Amino acid sequence: MCRASHFVAALLLTLAACTQPPPARHPSGLFDTGQPALHAVSDARLRELMNRMNGLIFERFVAEPERDRETLKETDEIARTAADLGRSIDGLYARLPALNLNESEQATFHALADKLRHQADQLRQFAVDHRLEDLSGQLSQISATCTACHGLFRQLGRGGRHG
Repeated sequence: MCRASHFVAALLLTLAACTQPPPARHPSGLFDTGQPALHAVSDARLRELMNRMNGLIFERFVAEPERDRETLKETDEIARTAADLGRSIDGLYARLPALNLNESEQATFHALADKLRHQADQLRQFAVDHRLEDLSGQLSQISATCTACHGLFRQLGRGGRHG
């Protein structure tokens, strides 16, 4: 946040240097800029743009803490859900006898379940560490593991024999 406040301070100083105090009014009611009228129009437009820029920057820094709070809530929820997913692996093991698998299929099932538990633990850790850039890739890996397991064993759970 320190870098951001330095940036804002530098920007505000730059903006202040770019604008000039409003010129004095001529008795006719028009601004006496001492310069051609085009400069007065340009200066007014510049002030308008600088004021808009100030407003946008202020909104950004007011909204940023709120976005940070929302991100923290979301990553906390991802961490809790990933922990629940990891704990649910025991439920998968409990279903194993109903699948009536041979030794090789049981080994595959255990390998996929263990892989899913590891991936869920990794996802939880990414969320706890706020490694947002890693969450999407980890979710894709979890999805691929689930899809592979379902492809191999879902039919068996419904009483059919696979291949």
